Amino acid sequence: MYLRPARLPRATWIRSQILMHLCHLHIPYQVSYLHTARLQTHLVSLHLCHKALVSRLGTAVPPAPHPTLLTFQTFPTYTCGRREIGKLSSSQIAHLRCNGEAEFYEAQRGGQTTFHGPGQLTAYLITALDKHGLSPTTYIQMLEASVIDTCTQYGLASFTTENPGVWTSEDNKIASVGVHLRRNVTSHGVGLNVSTDLKWFDRIVACGLVGKRATNLEEKGIRAFSSSLSEVAKVFAMCVRTRLKGVIEVKEISEKEIMMYGSDLKDLESV
Repeated sequence: MYLRPARLPRATWIRSQILMHLCHLHIPYQVSYLHTARLQTHLVSLHLCHKALVSRLGTAVPPAPHPTLLTFQTFPTYTCGRREIGKLSSSQIAHLRCNGEAEFYEAQRGGQTTFHGPGQLTAYLITALDKHGLSPTTYIQMLEASVIDTCTQYGLASFTTENPGVWTSEDNKIASVGVHLRRNVTSHGVGLNVSTDLKWFDRIVACGLVGKRATNLEEKGIRAFSSSLSEVAKVFAMCVRTRLKGVIEVKEISEKEIMMYGSDLKDLESV
């Protein structure tokens, strides 16, 4: 049984359950989409495990996992959203794979077919919405606002429209947003084009929006940090921290820490 430490004042203990770190793992090299998907699945399972334990044991469980932000860039990869799962023909998938130059995977996120790859900051935020007082709609708005804040840090004006994502003009989209929720636990997130080769978007109607095109920070003349996705990742993490209620600071973590995280929850789950 998890008990409050005897020497810790009750008020302090309660605050420690409410105030959270934003754990940030940035992978500084190109990585496979499946590798990051496995990290994301592990983190989601911890949040779901905590919810199940609270339902079964009440408050006698360890604190909920902290929100975790994964930032990375993948090898060239196309993904489709959950509405398109099983609907793309073999010839369409072969077209996307481009003679082995790109991968293709089906994803549970919202939205339609999009591209992830070198020069794009892909960011997955895994957290429980109830810990931050967010609804699905306000959560997406928070992600979009964090992207806008990031662009502002680099002197680029951006905004939202009636179409999903973040835009620099009515026709130029700089970031896609697509999320998945399970028992109000979030996964997937945003793709912010920093120095992405925009030719990859020529093979798709990005997010199903005919007549629109992708852009990136580099095309907009933002070159100071375009070669360092790690720098942009840190800025984005700080922007998320500012807007995510209950988060007091960003804590950089490693993959090893992520895989070890939550062992106490798993032990209780087997009781």
